[in-house]
Amino acid sequence: MRILIFNCGSSSAKFELLDLEVTQGRRGRLLGRGNIERIGESGTDALLVDESGAESKIAVEAGDHGEAAMFAISWLEGQTRKQKLEVDATAHRIVHGGPNVYGPAILDDTIAKEIAAATPFAPLHNPPALSAIEAVKRRLPGVPAIVLTDTAFHRDLPERARNYAIPRELARRHGIRRFGFHGIGHAWMMDRYIEMTGIDAVAANLVTLHLGAGCSATAIRAGKSVDTSMGLTPLEGLMMATRSGDLDPAIMRLLCERENLTPAQVEEILNHKSGLLGVSGVSRDVRDVTAASARGDRDAALAIEMFAYRARKYIGQYLAIEGRTRAILFGGGIGEHADEIRARICAGLEQLGIVVDADRNRAANAREFRFSADGSAIDLYVIPLDEELYIARAAASVLGSHAPA
Repeated sequence: MRILIFNCGSSSAKFELLDLEVTQGRRGRLLGRGNIERIGESGTDALLVDESGAESKIAVEAGDHGEAAMFAISWLEGQTRKQKLEVDATAHRIVHGGPNVYGPAILDDTIAKEIAAATPFAPLHNPPALSAIEAVKRRLPGVPAIVLTDTAFHRDLPERARNYAIPRELARRHGIRRFGFHGIGHAWMMDRYIEMTGIDAVAANLVTLHLGAGCSATAIRAGKSVDTSMGLTPLEGLMMATRSGDLDPAIMRLLCERENLTPAQVEEILNHKSGLLGVSGVSRDVRDVTAASARGDRDAALAIEMFAYRARKYIGQYLAIEGRTRAILFGGGIGEHADEIRARICAGLEQLGIVVDADRNRAANAREFRFSADGSAIDLYVIPLDEELYIARAAASVLGSHAPA
């Protein structure tokens, strides 16, 4: 079963063609993948990996995500030596499906309208994904498109975690609730932990940390999300690369009045000029901020400390609501590669029985690995994300359920 996966960001598009019938390890056979960056800007380029694993980087003309998707298909046709790419389905990550779309589901007009209606909650991500979907449908007519939302894993949040403490009538009228995001990543970490350890899903009480440009934490009880740090939009929760995370909402009015800004302009600051970038004044990249901190930059040092402190607070909150927790799982670019950040996040949690083995932590970068010390009451793992494989498997399950008897 060949699945073509698209994972669109606000200015990037990852794609991957997998043959899930050919088993080479647990991923299946990779027929090609790529990451197209700076879409819509000058200097758009694509990092490509062919079936043999050989890498190349080329310039691309991609004014929008639809054009980027067309490039991806043309390149894959060249790799597979086909005039028309042969796939059983395309599969698409959708950041926000609104209150009714979760997936995995075969896209139809009703679902497309629901995704478009959810654009105000994810204005940087839903339109690019829809652009790619429409372009792919035109290029590959008749091929089913399957969507999976980042909110799906959190769809059954308990009411106490799902609702904001605002007047219920306002919340109902405007559909204001906590949706949660990064669900594909959190679900992947949980599934891999269960596969690695062999425990039953009902025993999977976990805290998962998705730490990258966007950051979120999730409390998982008996294999289900029971609380998560992101809310109505991805702005709530942990401190991130350029997002502020949690803050007093009165700051919005204060900045509007004193800086003569509109709410939209303040939201732009909170989404794109805050977080590690805003506090450090150096960079959105944790590697640059860490290096500046090592050179004695006090603002950079504060940014790193705030980042770790806020993640540590969420761990404490989720341990309190979960009771007996088996493991804390780290994924995402920072979670997988920054052993110093993992150590800072876990520092001070020894009183809860959480103990890091320093050597194991350094060895855990970019690999599935347990880095807790022997005797730690709660295990600590790095679990690198593979969202594309998760999406492909979900798409295959949908195709299987719709196959004729």
